[in-house]
Amino acid sequence: MIKVFTAVSVFFAAAAASARWVWWRSTIPGLPVLVYHKIGTPPPGSKLKDLWVSSEKFRAQVAWLLSQGYTTVLFSDLLKAHKNEKELPEKAVLITFDDGYENNYTQAYKILRELGAKGNIFIVFNTIGKANTWHNPDTEPWVNMASMEMLKEMQESGVIELGSHTMNHPNLEKIPLEDAAWELTESKKQLEAALGKEMCAFAYPYGAGAYTPAVRELALKAGYMLDFSFKQGKTPWPWNRAAGPIDRLFIKRGDNNLDLMLHLTRGVSRLF
Repeated sequence: MIKVFTAVSVFFAAAAASARWVWWRSTIPGLPVLVYHKIGTPPPGSKLKDLWVSSEKFRAQVAWLLSQGYTTVLFSDLLKAHKNEKELPEKAVLITFDDGYENNYTQAYKILRELGAKGNIFIVFNTIGKANTWHNPDTEPWVNMASMEMLKEMQESGVIELGSHTMNHPNLEKIPLEDAAWELTESKKQLEAALGKEMCAFAYPYGAGAYTPAVRELALKAGYMLDFSFKQGKTPWPWNRAAGPIDRLFIKRGDNNLDLMLHLTRGVSRLF
């Protein structure tokens, strides 16, 4: 009796674990846009470990994408496709990084270059060469951000393109609209002046404001042609810009290649 009970328990535990991954869902169409943050090992005391993907895992994920016939594209490729100036590859995927950490240069850029892949980074202008000061250092240790020299090298390489992530990384829904407008317009202006290239892409910090009409209108008025949310999912392509921003697929520290495949095909990998 005990053996039967144990076998049944193991069966249901295995079934529950299997159902956790959404392999049983139908595939959905749309453009897959992956979002990473930090590449490397979390510092001691980090409470946001999900934002860290090890360099080994990142390399394996990019290698898997390429082995499956995906083509990594840049913001400029996406913009040309949106304007009907060129077609995206059949299995296009956009790799993005939020914030602009130093490890995006020391780890991610090196891996992308070695594998022949491309990526895109959203930059918080006032923290370039400093630290991620929007975090409370008592609960989440600060880490170094990429310097302007690093950003210029990555941009000039053709491996990485850059976009805006505001001046200071505020929650755009929690500040006055006039302050939000400044964060959006000034970051575009400063990045373009420093890097000598138009900033066509913007990502909303925390995803806040991406689906708030008053905030999104400010982003469009600032001149961004591509705007990205933090909402989990895939956006139909061709993209209807008036309908809303481009959604993304958040890649977490614990995600494996099965998770990656499910993100790309189902728009989400796990139920919990």
